[in-house]
Amino acid sequence: MGFTVPDAHLLALDAHEGQFDEHGRDHYLAHLRPVAELLRPYGPDAVMAGLLRDIVGSTRDHPDPARRYDLDRLRLLGVPEVVVEAVDAVTPRPGEPYMSGLIRRAATHPLGRLVKLVANSHDLAASAALAEHDPDKARTLREGRYRPARRILLAAEAADRLHGCRILV
Repeated sequence: MGFTVPDAHLLALDAHEGQFDEHGRDHYLAHLRPVAELLRPYGPDAVMAGLLRDIVGSTRDHPDPARRYDLDRLRLLGVPEVVVEAVDAVTPRPGEPYMSGLIRRAATHPLGRLVKLVANSHDLAASAALAEHDPDKARTLREGRYRPARRILLAAEAADRLHGCRILV
C-alpha cells in the first residue's frame, strides 16, 4: 500500500521521543502535530511533510545510530519522494544562515515552501504567547526571524504560477 499519513505519525512519534522544547513541551505534540493538522487541507503529502519536517535535523547527532534519520533512510522506509524532497528543502544544513540559506532554499520547493509557511504561521502564533512571559524575546523572534521569513516565502508563493497562491495571507 505504501507509506501513509498514519505511518508518518508513528515515525515522527518514534523519532522525536524524548525531545522537548524550551518550555518542556513534547516536540511532536507541540510543534509537529499542530502544523500537520493545519496542512490537512493540502493533502496527505503535505501532512506527511509537516510531520517529518524536523526528523533529519533533530536526529542527525543522536548517539544511537539506529535513531538517526537521513533522506536515504526515509526513502528506504517508503516515504514518497516529493515528501523527502520537501523535508530536504526545510532541513537546516550545518552552519547554514537561516534567512539567506534555509528560507531562500525552502522557498524554491513548492511543498517545502507550503510546509514552511504553515510552520511560520504556527511560530508567529507561539510568539504571541511568548510575549506574555518574555516580550523582548518574542519581538526579536517575530521581527528578526518570523516576519522576514514569511515575506520571502509569500513572495515566492505569489510568483509560482504553477503551484503558488495557496497561502497569501
